[in-house]
Amino acid sequence: MLNTALYAINFGEFYYENLDCFAHYSKVGLKEIVLIHVIDPSLFQHSLYSVYKKEDEEKIRRFAEIKLEDIKKYLEKSGFGVRYVIRVGNIAEEIAEEAKAENIDFVVLDKKAGRKPKGYFSFYGSPLYDIIIKIEKPVLVMRRVLFHSSSDFKSDRKTSCRNLFDDVVFATDFSESSLKVLPLVMKVPNDVIKLFTILHIIDEKLIKGLKGSKDNEIEDYEKGLAEKFESVIRALNYRFAKEKSNLEIVVKKGVPCKEIVDFMEETGKKLLILGFKGKDKESLKEIIFGSTAERIISALPCSILVVK
Repeated sequence: MLNTALYAINFGEFYYENLDCFAHYSKVGLKEIVLIHVIDPSLFQHSLYSVYKKEDEEKIRRFAEIKLEDIKKYLEKSGFGVRYVIRVGNIAEEIAEEAKAENIDFVVLDKKAGRKPKGYFSFYGSPLYDIIIKIEKPVLVMRRVLFHSSSDFKSDRKTSCRNLFDDVVFATDFSESSLKVLPLVMKVPNDVIKLFTILHIIDEKLIKGLKGSKDNEIEDYEKGLAEKFESVIRALNYRFAKEKSNLEIVVKKGVPCKEIVDFMEETGKKLLILGFKGKDKESLKEIIFGSTAERIISALPCSILVVK
């Protein structure tokens, strides 16, 4: 069960909207919520001439305490046990440390959806990317959109957190890191996930290699792929099965990141679960191009649950 959540809150554009989402997370077993606000002195250096003073920190802390106390009371009305903590330092490091200290089951973050990621939680070089890299727990990244009259997203159904876990897509390449998702899925109560989709993308580079292969090699590949799907279903103890009409298997060909994002956009599904092998030190290639998981999180076609 996913009993305890850590919600990293910065009092920005989306935090109040996200509070109502927690009522829906109770379906997966959520009982306790820890609110964390991190005061990062580096963010308050507005110019070369400004100096961050200790009294400034105290003012910010008092403001945060007032806001957090109000939020605590609001969430307690829904029956949750709520507490909050204020830390000072690097945002990603402080959130990761708190998640470890409090024995959190998962972390909730917001990310603004748009054509060009900007703001508090963008991606590379941002707290969001650093948190996902540093934290050892699952991270639920909620897709958030501001509903201005001029917004291209104002009727976007994927922004709602209602019934988020009803229709889940598990994107996998059958690697060890991606299969770490399965134990977490098994923690979700049986009656919550109504449809479970296993999505696999055959990389176009592999397709090109198979075109020159002998027929028996192609057959062996297809047989191996079928066995991998079967092993995933067995790992889920046949909790999801085509016979029950609660399992969907989708295989596509192309560039993994593009095909996954396109699938989520075309189907309108709201939650994608990904395994993530992220590490602190990346190769130059990974920094420049990013992994499939990193690209998908950056594109954020929907809310995403990242499992490490």
